[in-house]
Amino acid sequence: MSFFRDYQNYKDEIDIALIQNGCVEIELYSVIASILRESKNGCKLSVRDVSGRRKTEISKAYYGDAGFPDFVLLNRDKDPNKPVTIYGCVEAKMPTVKLNEKDEQIQGHIKSFKKVLYTNGIRWILFDNDKIPFDITLGEIINADKRNEIKWYEQEKWDELLDKIDQIEWFEPT
Repeated sequence: MSFFRDYQNYKDEIDIALIQNGCVEIELYSVIASILRESKNGCKLSVRDVSGRRKTEISKAYYGDAGFPDFVLLNRDKDPNKPVTIYGCVEAKMPTVKLNEKDEQIQGHIKSFKKVLYTNGIRWILFDNDKIPFDITLGEIINADKRNEIKWYEQEKWDELLDKIDQIEWFEPT
């Protein structure tokens, strides 16, 4: 099991990031990438961070109706003459941001990439076109002594999330 597929390690990392850096969105990127790469389908996926991309000849395929997502999920072909196949994308927000399924950015990503994993590290939602195969919340933000803290839920929610991530059928091109 990878470091971040262990619930205690995951919770600790998010909690520490919240304390040390206000848990800005980018703090979640390595954690999300690790979880996806270590999922059952992860070895077949190329998880690419495109959050800082600009429109170029290479990156234009990753630019959708709502701009660039944080990650695109691609085929693992190393032949530079073959076009990349995009299987979906990931959009992350800070843990203190409430996820909104009707958000214009998310709706644009769904339109462009079909499969969108949307998370703030606490809530994880998978969109597959007009369906939501899962929506799992791992805890809640509470304000304690003027500081945000996370009240984490039980291990069962985490196990359910990993199981759902392992079951995502990414391999239908968008």
